[in-house]
Amino acid sequence: MAEPTWRHCSRCKQPIACGASYLVCSVSTCNRARAPMVFCSMECWDAHVPIAGHREASAEERRAPAKPGDPALKPAGATRKGKRVVAPVRRRDPSLPRDTLVVAKALKAYVAAASGLRTSDAVMDVLSDKLRDICDRAIERAKADGRKTVLDRDFLPK
Repeated sequence: MAEPTWRHCSRCKQPIACGASYLVCSVSTCNRARAPMVFCSMECWDAHVPIAGHREASAEERRAPAKPGDPALKPAGATRKGKRVVAPVRRRDPSLPRDTLVVAKALKAYVAAASGLRTSDAVMDVLSDKLRDICDRAIERAKADGRKTVLDRDFLPK
């Protein structure tokens, strides 16, 4: 029998089971009583930060209630809202190129074919920043493995 679902991740929409740990954003506007932002993993929280435009934010780990309808549980003995998990702030070297990494025409054609929707030009900058983040993580994985070549497996989540 499947575990009962408490809520769904605000980013990927995967279910968060009752009693499972989850993450919330430390920024107060993301923690509104009526529509709190909850995330199933650090990757989902990382994806939320640039879109929300936070300057300084951290993820706080919480535990879902044991059964549906109970309020969210705080960690035992915690004086704060939850265990703070600080994501590393990635400060890029300003001398690195800031060119758009996305082929706008190809992306717009794909979105139009897949959904019939149009794509704003501002999407290219956001996607380029996300691609830089993904590439930075892949570079770190390649260096950690002692390689001088970034491989396809460096882009897979670990």
